[in-house]
Amino acid sequence: MFPVHAPPPSSLPSTAAQGPSWPLGWGLRSRRGQRHGEARRDVAGGGLPAGPAAAAPSAAQAFVRGAGTVGLVYGGLWLLLAAYRAVKKRLLRRALREVVPALQRAGVTFWVDFGSLMSLARENDVYEHDNDVDLVVLEPDFPALLERLRQPGVLPKGFTVDWIGKSRDLGDGLVQRWIRVYLPGKIMWADLFGGYDFGDKIRINKNAHCDVPKELVLPLGSIRMLDAEAPAPRDVEGVLRHRYGSDWRTPKYASKGGDAIEHNKRYLRVLRALGRVGLKI
Repeated sequence: MFPVHAPPPSSLPSTAAQGPSWPLGWGLRSRRGQRHGEARRDVAGGGLPAGPAAAAPSAAQAFVRGAGTVGLVYGGLWLLLAAYRAVKKRLLRRALREVVPALQRAGVTFWVDFGSLMSLARENDVYEHDNDVDLVVLEPDFPALLERLRQPGVLPKGFTVDWIGKSRDLGDGLVQRWIRVYLPGKIMWADLFGGYDFGDKIRINKNAHCDVPKELVLPLGSIRMLDAEAPAPRDVEGVLRHRYGSDWRTPKYASKGGDAIEHNKRYLRVLRALGRVGLKI
């Protein structure tokens, strides 16, 4: 028999060097658990694992954030315009209350017309989407009227008066030029157009689309103006049908009715486009 020799101690496997002995397969489970733990920590921290699946949530989140920003901007604009319209209505009422008596004191023949006449006929108030007061002076001496309105005490303090229009020749001796009365700050005004007797019609020195049959205007009548009376065409409804059609009682945003020249101007086309998405001045 051959002697059996035990190996020297240095050649035996060292438990301390190899580390503790673990059950078979633990290493694989440990690595999987580590990866799962990292994934859980990543999700808990608000991140998303990289890869194609992560692209869709990121795009959706960006869309939601963008839509939220647009909504905030739109809402802010809507509220701003609503506040502006409220202020504008107060100023338009003031223009009527101040300019109409001033013209009466000046001793001229005039009447309320266009959008101002229409809003008073509808509801005895100004139209919130209007931007001025419209008055027509019969056969005006504009230079003399301008000087009269500029005299102290005729208009309230802070009101100013000036020429407006492009001085275009409208034919028949008419010129496209009229007077504008500004409220303080010039953020609102009243336009004083000229109305001229041409036999069977009254010509307005704005453009030919504004002319109106004389029989609808003269002799003048009156209309309720807020808490007072104002001069108006003899046949108010007839004038409004002539200018705006048989459905004149139905408000139409940024519409000038039969005045095709004004109605088709760029600024009104822009206003109508904004109005279609709910943004009205």
